[in-house]
Amino acid sequence: MPKSVKSECSEPDIEDCVSPGATFCIFPHSDEYHQFTASEVCAIREKLVKWFHSHRRNLPWRGDPPPYKTTAAHTANDNTKGSIQSYFQKDPCVNVKLEPIVDEAIVASGSVSPYETWVSEIMLQQTRVDTVIDYFTRWIGRFPTIAQLASASEEEVNSMWAGLGYYRRARMLHAGAKYVMEKYDGELPSSVEALLTIPGIGRYTAGAIASIAFDKKEPLVDGNVIRVMARLRAVGADPKNKKMIDLSWKLAKDLVQSCDSPGNLNQALMELGATICGVQVARCTGCPLKNECLAYARKREDSSLDAHSCTICDLTRHQEWDCKSSNVLHYPLKPRKNASRNEELCIAVLSFVELKEKQQKSSESSDTNKVASTDPILESKLLNWKFLMSKRPKGVLLAGQWEFINMKMGDGTSVPPYKTRQDRIDEELCSTLKWTSHVDNRLKLQRRDLGSLTHVFSHVKHYMGIEHIQFSAKPSFHLDDKNRLRWMTIQDMRSFGITTGVMKILKLVSKSVGKKSSTILKRKRGIP
Repeated sequence: MPKSVKSECSEPDIEDCVSPGATFCIFPHSDEYHQFTASEVCAIREKLVKWFHSHRRNLPWRGDPPPYKTTAAHTANDNTKGSIQSYFQKDPCVNVKLEPIVDEAIVASGSVSPYETWVSEIMLQQTRVDTVIDYFTRWIGRFPTIAQLASASEEEVNSMWAGLGYYRRARMLHAGAKYVMEKYDGELPSSVEALLTIPGIGRYTAGAIASIAFDKKEPLVDGNVIRVMARLRAVGADPKNKKMIDLSWKLAKDLVQSCDSPGNLNQALMELGATICGVQVARCTGCPLKNECLAYARKREDSSLDAHSCTICDLTRHQEWDCKSSNVLHYPLKPRKNASRNEELCIAVLSFVELKEKQQKSSESSDTNKVASTDPILESKLLNWKFLMSKRPKGVLLAGQWEFINMKMGDGTSVPPYKTRQDRIDEELCSTLKWTSHVDNRLKLQRRDLGSLTHVFSHVKHYMGIEHIQFSAKPSFHLDDKNRLRWMTIQDMRSFGITTGVMKILKLVSKSVGKKSSTILKRKRGIP
């Protein structure tokens, strides 16, 4: 094997670390190489806690007053807040200085309730800090205690979560609150074992609550911690690999088991991964652990010894190790993503314009649960409109959320022709609502193809063809299940909480209002 070449860029994008013709730069080692020594544990623990006390971010779930500044590595040069695409796009090698926070800002133990820690940890799963801040403060304002969350309706919970995504988290948080009221008299238990019995709380969340809220010497491991551990111990493995995850838990336990401030230590590990040891950029010069980091220190050297004695590193993916890129960004390997599936959907937006006096009464009743406005312009344009909404069943994507009538057409990536979608919608309306094009024709104003939209989830992509069927008055649909089908105003939707996908469709409807349609069916034509 040839000698390794020195890095040409100290901080390249992580995508640049993958090269089809790369040389595998490994060295002989066993599993023990990835373990901490006693002296390393002491040094890492001391340096991390000290760094955290002077550089941690100001956040509401830490008991800090506003303003809140997010300084995570991935937010640098990000002008499209909340965009998944922008989050994963390449960023240039930038050096962002963290704003230090004085020691006086460190919140005294007990100033944040265990419930608030629980809520923040659930919200932060798969969601960026800058997005969570507003949702967290609104949630705690609406449900300040476990008892108040447990007594809330499903619709109230959904309305406060709307737009945050991964809606199963809200359902499980709600179910967990009810369980805590029933089994623990409204008080979160402090032990990991008891916390794990609560719906929606897994190993990571239990460790976070126990250590941060109750100062228990319990480890926690999330994606940030796995990445930090992989680089500290130079582990060439997929971060989703079981051996890599098990090793991370073992190393995290080594660090926290004799620590005087386990909550701060655990938060420091996550903070380091979020602000210094990023996925795409590793700011090693500002890292408090660079002297303890094997990925930072190790030199690639030729060796004829057998490296296969290590059972943790994934040597089958040697083509992903590039000798011309930064050592640090080799660790961990880029996780292999499961291929997302595609679904073709036809969407039927059914609406009618309600009389203003009725609309006013409806809006007054829905104002009892005020949350952030969906869109002021949208609401003013569709103020007197009502839309037929369907509630998704349990056990499916977006379970319990409200959506427009829709049908799956196939698993492709192109929206079927309008006539094909129209026929399919007629079949569904006949089956679900006992309605045909011959019924209520005197009320029908227009039937319009609004075109197509694409909506992306983490594991599925929806290609949607949108049709708008508008009536002049409320049609006599057969709604035999009011819990699954109901007419809603924009204000009702705001109260119940609607998804980003529904918002996209509403904006499409709003843009089409007032435009002439080539598919207008007027009463004067007397169509049978």
